Amino acid sequence: MADFRNNNDCDWGCVFGQIPEEISAACEGGVCTMTAQIDLNKIEQKAYRDSQQDGLMELMMGLILMAFGGFFYSTIFVFYILLILFSGRIVESIRKRYTYPRIGFVKFPQENHKHNLTGVFLFEFAVIVIIFTLISLFGDVKDYSQWVKWSPLFFGMILVGPFAHVASKSGNALYTGYAIMSLILGVFFSLIVFGSGCMGLILYLVFIGGFLVLSGSVIFIRFLRKYPLLEKEAPDVSK
Repeated sequence: MADFRNNNDCDWGCVFGQIPEEISAACEGGVCTMTAQIDLNKIEQKAYRDSQQDGLMELMMGLILMAFGGFFYSTIFVFYILLILFSGRIVESIRKRYTYPRIGFVKFPQENHKHNLTGVFLFEFAVIVIIFTLISLFGDVKDYSQWVKWSPLFFGMILVGPFAHVASKSGNALYTGYAIMSLILGVFFSLIVFGSGCMGLILYLVFIGGFLVLSGSVIFIRFLRKYPLLEKEAPDVSK
């Protein structure tokens, strides 16, 4: 695999067999020579988009959301915690078996976790303020049932964050679509009156989770068909 991580301009790496066209002619012998005309942001988006084209991120996220929704119905679904804890390892294990032999392995520089956490807290605080305002306008903030009623919208708005983040990193409009759908479904399941208090939230999580599982599965199957392995499988380039 061609690894350009030692070069300051290419520290995000290049996908094996998927080197962006803008730099394919400029990468020789493991050394990248960039020009000022190259849009580095688009190149990084291309690399990230290629690394996520197997649909496993959507698949795992959908399973977690469905299990989380099931937990509100029965505590037997508490295993969703294990899915969260081991989701990274599970996805990585599947990618070593199916993804990397087909398109190679790409390693991105570590993100600034402190900066990310600050952004997450600020975003969640903004969501809480919005929900608090809505309940104040249409109900009583001291009424617990009102918080339960609007919980689908709360989770719908929370999910907009990661979807928008991935859309920004990949430049893929599909994740923008996920964010919009998450918000619309949150509004829908908050406005519908259900017999059980948490039923709206349960149905929202199961519905959005099921959609992501279905979407991820379709993307994964299309990925396997688009990049069939040769008779002699390529070595595991991630080791």
